[in-house]
Amino acid sequence: MSKKIGVLDSGIGGLTTVKSLQELLPGEDIIYFGDNKNVPYGNKSKDEILALTLKMIDFFKENDVKIVAIACNTISTLIDSYRDKYEFPIIDIISPTADYVVKTGLDNVAILGTEFTVNQASYNKLILKQNPDIDIISEGSKNLAALVDGGKFDDEETKETISTHLSNLKSKGNHKNLVLACTHYPIVQNIFLSYEPDLNLINPAYQQAKAVKEILSGKGLLSSKEKGSLNIYTSGGPDIYTKLIERLELKNVGQITTVDI
Repeated sequence: MSKKIGVLDSGIGGLTTVKSLQELLPGEDIIYFGDNKNVPYGNKSKDEILALTLKMIDFFKENDVKIVAIACNTISTLIDSYRDKYEFPIIDIISPTADYVVKTGLDNVAILGTEFTVNQASYNKLILKQNPDIDIISEGSKNLAALVDGGKFDDEETKETISTHLSNLKSKGNHKNLVLACTHYPIVQNIFLSYEPDLNLINPAYQQAKAVKEILSGKGLLSSKEKGSLNIYTSGGPDIYTKLIERLELKNVGQITTVDI
């Protein structure tokens, strides 16, 4: 039996990484864990986030995964605290995106993420380490991830929140390259573009999926199957997943199981 790819997030947002993985690696079996019971993580302390993260990675260890994608920017900011505790590779979502920003030669970029992610300044550090001349502005959001995780994909409250953040960013600098530094945000990228059609939206989920493919290829661990499976586990309820599976057009979805961690 071939080993699976593990993908985790504080809620449903990491399914955007799953979507990209299915596009790039259609033969891979994927197991997903979303800690919807405790979302959002962006408002929690470092110790709380680490404790919850280790429980999810331990769950993947029990399920014999070959790699884990941390499809959460908030959790990814703390990867140095847990990456070397496991035998399988663990890949964050920030590094591949920072590399992409630098390699594509962007001279400016705006970053929108949770308050925790923005306060950690991980994107800024990784980007500026490679190119200190890139102009970076950022904005932390207290509730956008929670709105999306609550299934409010097209609600007025979500639209107003995004509009406010875009206005705040514009007041800091008219940057046309925007990193959606929370995997929940690409779920509502249509709203961003409805306000700013010329924005170049950078989706870290896609950059992470590319990095997963590169690592598995380099280790000779790519699946030889033509069609993989997707099984979802959550500490919350299944309804929001059913709604997002349809919105993202995810394929070959098996069980959605509620588990306690």
